[in-house]
Amino acid sequence: MQILIDTGATNTFINYKTLQSINQSTNLNKHSSSFVLADGIAPFHVLGVVELQILFSDQITTISAHVARNLCTDVILGMDYITLYNLKFNIRKQIVSIDLNNRQYQMKTNQNVQTEFIPVTLSDSLYIPRQSNRFAKVSIPISSISSHFIPYYQFSLCNTSFIPHKFLEFRNHFSRVTFSNTSPRPHFVPRGTRIGYLCHYAITQPSTKHFNHCKKSCGVTNALGESPDFHASNNNTCTNNQIQDPLCCATVNQIHPSTERDIHQLISKIHVKQQRDDLLQLLFRFHKIFDTTKHNIANTPIHHVINTIPHSPPACKPYPQPDTVEIMYNMIQEFLKAKLVAESHSPYAAPAFLVKKHDGTHRFVVDYKKLNLITIKDSSPLPNMEDTIQKLGQGYKYFSKLDLKSGFYQIPIREADKEKTAFTTPFGLFQFNVLPMGLKNSPPTFQKVMTNVLTPCRQFALVYLDDIIVFSETYDDHISHLTQVFIALSNRNFVLNPSKCVLLVSEINYLGHTISAKVVTPMKEKIQAILDIKEPHLLSQANKFLGALSWYRKFLPNFATIAAPIHAVTNLTKNNRHKFHWRFAQKQAFKQLKESLISTPLFLHFPIADKPLILTTDASGIGIGGVLQQEVDGYLHNLYYHSQLLTPCERKYSTIEKEALAIYKCFVRMRPLLLGRQITIMTDHCPLCHIMTKTVNNARVDRISTLIQEYNIDRVVHIHGRQNCLPDYLSRYPREQNDELFDIEYGLVSKTNSAPITSSTNNIVASMTLRPRNNRGNYNKSSSSNDNGNIYNSNLTCHSNTPDQLMKTHITSTFSTNNFDITKLKDEQQKDPLIQKCITQVRSNPQSMPFKIKNDILYKVIIPFRLSKTKIEVIYLPNSMISSLLHACHNDPMSGGHFSVDRTYSKLSKYYWWPHMKYSIKQYIKSCLLCQQYNIGRQKKPGRLSSISPPEGPFQVIGMDFCGPLKRTPRENRYVLIITDYFTRHVVAIPLPNCSAEKTAEALFNEYFCKFGVPSLIITDQGSHFRNQLLSNMRLLIGYNHIYSTPYHPQTNGIVERFNSTFIPQISKLQDSENNNWDEYLQAVVFAYNSGTHKTTKYSPYELLYGRSPHLPFHPKPFHFSFQQPNDYFEQLKKTLKLYHQATRFNIIQQQARNKVYYDRNRTDPIYNIGDRVLTRVHGIKGKLDPIFSPTPKVIIHTSHPIYIVRDEQKNIESRVHVCDLRHIIVD
Repeated sequence: MQILIDTGATNTFINYKTLQSINQSTNLNKHSSSFVLADGIAPFHVLGVVELQILFSDQITTISAHVARNLCTDVILGMDYITLYNLKFNIRKQIVSIDLNNRQYQMKTNQNVQTEFIPVTLSDSLYIPRQSNRFAKVSIPISSISSHFIPYYQFSLCNTSFIPHKFLEFRNHFSRVTFSNTSPRPHFVPRGTRIGYLCHYAITQPSTKHFNHCKKSCGVTNALGESPDFHASNNNTCTNNQIQDPLCCATVNQIHPSTERDIHQLISKIHVKQQRDDLLQLLFRFHKIFDTTKHNIANTPIHHVINTIPHSPPACKPYPQPDTVEIMYNMIQEFLKAKLVAESHSPYAAPAFLVKKHDGTHRFVVDYKKLNLITIKDSSPLPNMEDTIQKLGQGYKYFSKLDLKSGFYQIPIREADKEKTAFTTPFGLFQFNVLPMGLKNSPPTFQKVMTNVLTPCRQFALVYLDDIIVFSETYDDHISHLTQVFIALSNRNFVLNPSKCVLLVSEINYLGHTISAKVVTPMKEKIQAILDIKEPHLLSQANKFLGALSWYRKFLPNFATIAAPIHAVTNLTKNNRHKFHWRFAQKQAFKQLKESLISTPLFLHFPIADKPLILTTDASGIGIGGVLQQEVDGYLHNLYYHSQLLTPCERKYSTIEKEALAIYKCFVRMRPLLLGRQITIMTDHCPLCHIMTKTVNNARVDRISTLIQEYNIDRVVHIHGRQNCLPDYLSRYPREQNDELFDIEYGLVSKTNSAPITSSTNNIVASMTLRPRNNRGNYNKSSSSNDNGNIYNSNLTCHSNTPDQLMKTHITSTFSTNNFDITKLKDEQQKDPLIQKCITQVRSNPQSMPFKIKNDILYKVIIPFRLSKTKIEVIYLPNSMISSLLHACHNDPMSGGHFSVDRTYSKLSKYYWWPHMKYSIKQYIKSCLLCQQYNIGRQKKPGRLSSISPPEGPFQVIGMDFCGPLKRTPRENRYVLIITDYFTRHVVAIPLPNCSAEKTAEALFNEYFCKFGVPSLIITDQGSHFRNQLLSNMRLLIGYNHIYSTPYHPQTNGIVERFNSTFIPQISKLQDSENNNWDEYLQAVVFAYNSGTHKTTKYSPYELLYGRSPHLPFHPKPFHFSFQQPNDYFEQLKKTLKLYHQATRFNIIQQQARNKVYYDRNRTDPIYNIGDRVLTRVHGIKGKLDPIFSPTPKVIIHTSHPIYIVRDEQKNIESRVHVCDLRHIIVD
């Protein structure tokens, strides 16, 4: 027990908790009274009085003690006790004595009084701008004290945010300190942060020790001799360890500059200063939930679950996207760093690809269509829209709308289901750790997670998918409600998107309604397409309007009566059509018909829960239209009308692309109504009926089907055009879009879909100068560290007839990028030793040298044209200026343009000369990296012919390849598997419905191995139908070798490729184009080929296989041969085949030799060594302006001429490349 002897206390006091611990609280004589603390101000209340017995040495003393709560120590002995027992103090010896019964009793006090540290806490949140000072209000648990203040280490002078050491005086618990921020960033210190402590040499801490009391009723204890313990409790004091350990103290939170900008932008529309300041403090307090500089994964108890029906894991090969490989690689690395994805060994594999957004960046998308088909639907309901709107419309005055940053990417996935999200890329297989976009049950999971997180805030916050609405009646309530929502989000590690959040507004748009304190009104957005329908001015327009509404005739009461004035002017015969007029009666009828479409009973403001939605769309040549409907009690009710004008680029789309675009843009516009609900799509374009289950071989349409896979689309139904009246009308009379349809483009528009450059009527001639420019542009991306240059004749002048200075600046920065300065010529010639030597010789003997000196500049005298008598003088260019001149005359977009050696030499030779001039130009242009990447080779591709040695007999070496896809036949065949024997040239063709690994293995085994035996070697390309685990296992099981051709080099398997080019035209001539029955003629065409003489072998494949010619329908009756014994025929057949095979092998070798001579004529055969830097040819789909060879150099790491293995040093990817696809990098 700790007892304090206090000469400043008038009475003796005991802590109520101490009294309870010695079981004496029942002896308390309760009566309330008050005392005043030493500051003379603060009141001090007591509960009553108790008779206390204190054991002093071995004597019992008694005193009446007042009982108080939260006493600073266990017991305080005041002046009443000191006077009663005549306490004496020996300060030197630290002894206290009393006189009792004429005797003196002594006790030693605690000689090692420890310094106690009183924590100092920040009373209010503090925002400190960069490089500034701020006063702050601080508090302590003691009412009044004056003591030395020591800041924590985080606020010491060695840090950017500090508080000076000083003597502080506290009154009524409070004082003020100065914060200094010397950093270039603002700092935020939240309320309640411990910033330091006061050094105090008095016991001010309630004891946490248990009392050792006597058996007597008063609870006697010997406490004065004990060493007082130092404990931090109730934030009143802190220990030495806490002072030294910075983790025990709140630290300064540094705010990222981008987060600070976002927060200031978020409150920029709040004009009341006090409200703006309050929100600023609140947002800075929770600045972490607005920090979008890094990815966050929420800590939620609910994880996304992917329940599937029994199935084999769907796997697809990656989509080829050569132009975005580097971007995808960087995104994958960023995802790995943020732990959003991880490397995978899953049997699942969905293809990933990138789509370009409106701002030029890319969005990562995975095609989960196959996974969604086997996923069991999550039937968790979404909140009822009508109930949500009604709750918001109860007179609330303050609203805030919060939006999560990449909300799906913050939701974790159940560990067992992560492998189902695996996606394949050119860099390997990865799987998501978070909820990706495009999964079937993403919206219900997201709704469940957000509902769970905001359950404590359900009285003042609503969540509908990724939108959170906070509503309050008063301003103070709203700040409190926002605080609680921020705490809930912060506790679960969620991050908001500040650019989409709206705070402290009196009116808000939510779920298609405008909500304020006074009224809730539907937004006109849903009906704007109808309101914007213009009045007809022609008879045809009026008829189309009535036709669009005719389908709704049965839903609209008195339709015939309302439309009668319009019918009166449209029911005209052919000869009376000129009598059409549009007057007041027609205008009134037109207006009433439009109003009937946007009012009850036909129009609903809210979708009915648990009933599917119907989206009907259509597209025309100029626009798109869509109507969202719901069937209720057998009647269709409209929910949303959409109409939009197509851009000039979109008008160039094919029909299927326009129809798919209409579906997509309706989904984006109607997203709040569609997400999480069962949807049926109605379209009058039949090819779109299967877009959600299979690809349609159209990149734009397939991309749209991937982007809408997050919606619960039940089916796509084809309807006749006459049933699609209103969407058709809306698409033919679309309204202009004054707003952005959505904030993120998904790459559906062409690269050319940009604002056209308006042509000016003024003719602009780019200004040209020989003086160096201070502001040089950087045009050549391959040599960014060098300045480009232009060279112009000195007699050219500047011309520009445009007054627009901005246009001048643009042209100058675009076309004048040279650093060639002709004014330095004289100085550079004087520094060149060869030129100075020549000048000396010219001056000593001017007639013998073909040079002249003018104005101290050396010129070369040349004859510009052969057989010309005219001589001209050109500048002798010093060696130091050659490089900049060549750079200007070759690399500059205006004066050079990366043209050839002859063009460049022709330009320069008229004005300049230097030794070996043409050779210098040739070497410079050969070393230009851009020219190496983009120039088309006019010579034959390098690499000489390497023939495969002919095998010894039939079916030892075979080649295999697929031909297709062809048009689907009635037997569902689309592909032909071609197998060719390299010796006999015998062909087997097998029609197949697809080219999957399963079908390939089955056809190869049943149609070839079981009929002709197992070959020693099979040669194929590197297609996934050949290079897969199934065929690899079959190879090991049966026992044959399988080699693959070099990528993008079909010549490796040239025999099969040659048959494909022969086979396709022949079968095209025979098939019935209407019935598309090419597979019926396939075997006949193959037999005709096998029975014909091959040019190389000089025999037909049939003869080499069977030892005889086939009997054909037009052949005469065959001769009869008789053998005495059956074995004689076999012997004769062996002799015949031996002769055939010997002759065939000789013929093949002879033909290969002739082919090699012809192929190798005038063809180079470069040899590369390990370590050589090369460029590789870019294959696949590329634009007209894309490079022919790789933009990044690669290094040879293995040679086996003509096949090389190269490594991309940036991506660390290795690939096999044929010599014909390599180009050596030449460096000057």
